[in-house]
Amino acid sequence: MQEQQTWAAGGGPSRRGAHGAPYPPREWPAAPEPASPEAVGPRGSRRAGSAPARRGARGAVAVALVVPPLLGAAVDSVIGSGPGWTMAAGATLGAAWSTVLAARRHALWWVVPLPPLVVFAVTAGAGLLGGGSAGAKTLATSMVRWAVAGFPAMAAAECAVLAVLALRGIGGLGRGRRGNG
Repeated sequence: MQEQQTWAAGGGPSRRGAHGAPYPPREWPAAPEPASPEAVGPRGSRRAGSAPARRGARGAVAVALVVPPLLGAAVDSVIGSGPGWTMAAGATLGAAWSTVLAARRHALWWVVPLPPLVVFAVTAGAGLLGGGSAGAKTLATSMVRWAVAGFPAMAAAECAVLAVLALRGIGGLGRGRRGNG
């Protein structure tokens, strides 16, 4: 069939069939009905994992990462030593715990690099509170000393993150094979 275009009275093209008869007008589908207020989630979100819920999940991961090393450093300060094995154990536990929580929430991108920074911050804070120095030169020297003293805890915490990721990866391989069989 041949189709011709002619100019309609309104200035735009109008479609006509092979014999000059106009095509029937196009019918557009009706717009969907708006959702009822009960179907819409908090703040108008239709997703179950809305932004406030995701922020709360990030907060739980951050608490799991920061609180155990802080408690360990507090125990070490009560014992009378600087940040030591208790802080290292807390950092390792916190890193593993936060990695498990973050993997469930797909937030590993910011959790994996943080344990060494958290350990350094806790070690430096404990050093400053436990007998900080006044001079800038002395403070710089103290910070280097705290970084060196905190390195075993940093390494243990990062190894805990890698171990959790490896165990989740190995577990994921087994689940993938069962589904394909």
